Amino acid sequence: MINSVARCAEILKIIFSGVNRFTDISYRLNLNKSTTHRLLKALEKSGLVTQDPLTRKYLPGYLILRLASNPIFSHQLLIVSSHDEMVRLSKLSAESVALHISIGGERICLEEIQSDQDIKYISGVGSVAPIYVGSAGKLLLSEMERKDLQILLNNIQLLPVGPKTIIKQKRLLRELDEIRKQGYATSQEERLFGGVAVSVPIKNYICPVALSIVGPYFRLGSKMMDFLDDLKLSSKRISKKVQSYSRENRG
Repeated sequence: MINSVARCAEILKIIFSGVNRFTDISYRLNLNKSTTHRLLKALEKSGLVTQDPLTRKYLPGYLILRLASNPIFSHQLLIVSSHDEMVRLSKLSAESVALHISIGGERICLEEIQSDQDIKYISGVGSVAPIYVGSAGKLLLSEMERKDLQILLNNIQLLPVGPKTIIKQKRLLRELDEIRKQGYATSQEERLFGGVAVSVPIKNYICPVALSIVGPYFRLGSKMMDFLDDLKLSSKRISKKVQSYSRENRG
């Protein structure tokens, strides 16, 4: 069973490298044709590979494509690397802690540790919001190349979401410049009435990432900056862990 799983994994690697003819796959595996055929049929039945009826080439199956298109699944390395630090920050601040990345003109919540308080602010894992809204969104925008940022802003409409959403492009760009200089972003009521947040970037990942502490103004507003050093420390630890895992995988 272990050998079969290892061989199936090797077949997927071979197909993703661009080798997808049966004879070539068999040769790369150094297996006889009957064993290769049996493994390919098992992968095909599970939806991990499919065979083009015209060219007879083997291609990634519907299950692979479905999993790859799911951002939560695609960023499991980041989520796993961040979990312990997010729990630490939530216990320290008694507030919710969230992890966001950008997808087009939106930001998506990949992971969230919700506060135990009766009154709390949350996004919800998998939820999306306009990328220009809130500290997480502004942080993600500040991490973009300026040329790409301008193209994005020219193609989205800045509409009000919360009481204090920034809807003027010039003002947003000024704030993004400040975020780049100081290395963190804050927001108040840009997405939700009474909500505040502070966010920092996570480095060494394949795309910009925002790590945030979020809570109600009456509880977090006056203490938000007290947690900035711990937020930055967690970011460094996560960045180091992500970089370490990436090196192991390349090795």
